[in-house]
Amino acid sequence: MSKKLIILLLSSLFFVGCSTKVSYFFLDWAIEWEVEEYVDLTSEQQDKFDLIVESFLVWHRQQELPRYRDQLSLLSSLTNQQTMTPELWLEQVSMAKAHWYRIFDFVMPDLLPLIASLSDEQVEQILVQLKKEQRELIEEYAGKDQAELITDSDKRIAKQLSEWTGNVSDEQKGIIHQANTERLATLDMWLEYRHEWLSQFEQALKRRQQTEYFTQQMTLLMVSPDELKSQVYRDNVTENTRKFGSMLITLNRTFSPKQRKHFDKKLTELVDDLTELHLDK
Repeated sequence: MSKKLIILLLSSLFFVGCSTKVSYFFLDWAIEWEVEEYVDLTSEQQDKFDLIVESFLVWHRQQELPRYRDQLSLLSSLTNQQTMTPELWLEQVSMAKAHWYRIFDFVMPDLLPLIASLSDEQVEQILVQLKKEQRELIEEYAGKDQAELITDSDKRIAKQLSEWTGNVSDEQKGIIHQANTERLATLDMWLEYRHEWLSQFEQALKRRQQTEYFTQQMTLLMVSPDELKSQVYRDNVTENTRKFGSMLITLNRTFSPKQRKHFDKKLTELVDDLTELHLDK
């Protein structure tokens, strides 16, 4: 149950590419499928986990979806009125993080005892998979120079933008490229942080019977992971977030009428879906 896995369990605002409603209705299945990649639960553990997921989804639909809807509506207003600023973008990112903290408060009291009930063999199964993913991640970036990293980022952001606006113009690709060349380098610090996070997660799992320590450590890893990052890394991430906001603002000003229509339609549909999901008891 890595951070990736728990984030999947505790997040649902990731519906780009398909119907929000369809994605949400199958979220419980997606969670179960992901869990199976990491650990084979016993029937008793599976029953408890199913109850946690069921309770989480009911709470999330009733309490959290309106918050997502309201934030998206605010983003829509800031975008269409051309009033977004880098500082306001930082506030939006902070609001998104707050969603995570609330979810942690709701789920972890039930989830931590389940994790603590894992056998040594189950813990080893999780750690083997996590370390495999870590090696694959390092191999993915090993040997790539800055130019290659920028090219990868250019393609990734352009693809994400196209999902919201349709075709991406050469001017917009240029804006993306310029922003990526100005980003502060954080790759080495990010990989170092991931290594430290995994190391501490492993220690937490191995001491999972020590309730006070385990709870404190999991809270640190899930809610306050920035404490594992160097001050330089944190400062660079904040600055890069501000720079990303500036890029989005510049891109927004270049939207053609067709792109604007595509963007507004997609965002409106997402807000409507979240509203409908919330009201559908």
